[in-house]
Amino acid sequence: MRHTISPDGRDTFESTPQLAKALQRVASRPSGDTLLDLGCGWGASLKPFANHFAHIIGVDCNAENLRTARQKYQEMPHISFMQGNLLQLPLPPGSVDLLVSSLMLHQVSDENQLALFQKIHSLLKDDGEMVFADELILFDPEAEPERFNRVYRYLLANTTPKDVYEQQIKPYLTDGYVYTWQDMKANTPPEFWFHTLPHLQTKLHAANLVLREVKELTPFFGLFRVTKQA
Repeated sequence: MRHTISPDGRDTFESTPQLAKALQRVASRPSGDTLLDLGCGWGASLKPFANHFAHIIGVDCNAENLRTARQKYQEMPHISFMQGNLLQLPLPPGSVDLLVSSLMLHQVSDENQLALFQKIHSLLKDDGEMVFADELILFDPEAEPERFNRVYRYLLANTTPKDVYEQQIKPYLTDGYVYTWQDMKANTPPEFWFHTLPHLQTKLHAANLVLREVKELTPFFGLFRVTKQA
């Protein structure tokens, strides 16, 4: 992923071509009839799939992102874009072969993730799947506090807007202190907590989805493949 500025001027991250291709490699069905890109941004994750699906739909809440995406893919009429919340869009059940997403899930509040996964379950064909890339703690942070401390400090410094980090976070970090999982929960609003792999699996199970594959890229970022429960 790459730190950048979005078309509407926000400090954000985008999928690199390498990450988009990695998503394609994780997918067990990298071609088919319909692909849905959830949180498509300006379409960076779509490129490897563009010539392998008959219909591609990108969904994003941001109008400026979608304007840029439409310009990028204007010569490919089988690719279309929709603005809005996935939960409210009129997409037919059982219509999606592959749902892809990059750097989107961690932006969905914890209380809304179950509803999102239930919607994804309804959209996927019985043999469809979801592949996504996102931040997730891929080790046991309570069993490895020193490791979590290093990851926590890194994520604060590198995923928080620079002005927020420099003015509101960095001055309050204590040199030499080991920040634990419990510290994070005690001192961070729940909407900004990091989450673990078991937490994701619990949400998926509640929506009748199964995590089939995890590809760790870093201890806090990976690729994930999800299908419906048999």
